[in-house]
Amino acid sequence: MYTANSSLIISEEEITRYKHGVSEKVIDPVICEEWFNLYLNNKLIYQTPVLDQEIDDLIYGLLFVKGHIQVGANGRSPLLDITQKDRSWYISLSDILSGQSIRQMVEEAFSFIDSGKEPSAGIQKKYRADTILDLMREFQRLPSVYHETGGVHMAAFATDSILYWADDVSRRNSVDKVIGKVFQADISFNDGIFVTSGRISSDIVIRMIKTGVELIASVSAPMDKAIRLAEHYGITLCGFARGGRMNIYTHDKRVITLKSELMKT
Repeated sequence: MYTANSSLIISEEEITRYKHGVSEKVIDPVICEEWFNLYLNNKLIYQTPVLDQEIDDLIYGLLFVKGHIQVGANGRSPLLDITQKDRSWYISLSDILSGQSIRQMVEEAFSFIDSGKEPSAGIQKKYRADTILDLMREFQRLPSVYHETGGVHMAAFATDSILYWADDVSRRNSVDKVIGKVFQADISFNDGIFVTSGRISSDIVIRMIKTGVELIASVSAPMDKAIRLAEHYGITLCGFARGGRMNIYTHDKRVITLKSELMKT
C-alpha cells in the first residue's frame, strides 16, 4: 500500500476475475485519481488528473517545459514557494518568463520544419543497443505503482543507470515529474536518455527538444508527428524496446548495433 501527502494513491476493490471458464471474487489494487490545478500568479495555467505523489516535481517540470522558469546563471534551479489549498497549488513569481503552451510549442516546431530551416543536429554521444535494452530491463524492475497496478504510466531518466523515475495517471505528467527531478538536481539533460512506458507523441518529443535530451526509448509505439519532429531536431527515437529488440525510428547512427561496432567499444 502506497501513501503520499497522507492521501491514499492505491485503493483495494473487490472485483470478479474470469479466467479459463472460472470466475472468482478477488481484491484488486486500483489507482486513486486526484485532480490537480496549478495557479501561477493567481492565474490557472494547468489542470489534469494526477497520481497524488511527487507533486512538487511535477510543478517544476511543468514550469520548466512551458518556459516559465529556467536554470539560473549560477547553474542552480530556482526555489519555488509552493502553497497548496485543497487540490490546487499556487506559485508566485516576480521574474516569470512568458512561457508557451505545449500546443504552441508543437506548432512552432512544425512551422520551423516547414520553413525549410535546418537546426544543428550533429550526432555526438553514441549508445550501445544492449545498453539501452539493459536500461529498459532495469526500468521494468523499478519499485513502482505502474508495475503493481498497470493503471498508470511511468518515465525515467538514466545515464549509466536509472537515476530518477516517476509514476502518474498521464504519460505526460510522468515525464514532467522526471524533468522536474533532473532540473532540481542540476544535472545536464544532455548526459542521459529518457525511458517511458507510454506512446511517444509529438508533445513528448517537444519535451526532449526543450531539455536537450538526445535519445528517448519506450516500451510502446511512437506517433508519426513525433517521428517527424525527432528526425528534424536530431533526436533518436526508439520504440517497442523490450526483451532483446527495439525499433529505431530516427537517427540510428546514435545507436551502435552491429557486432563489428560493438567489438570496438
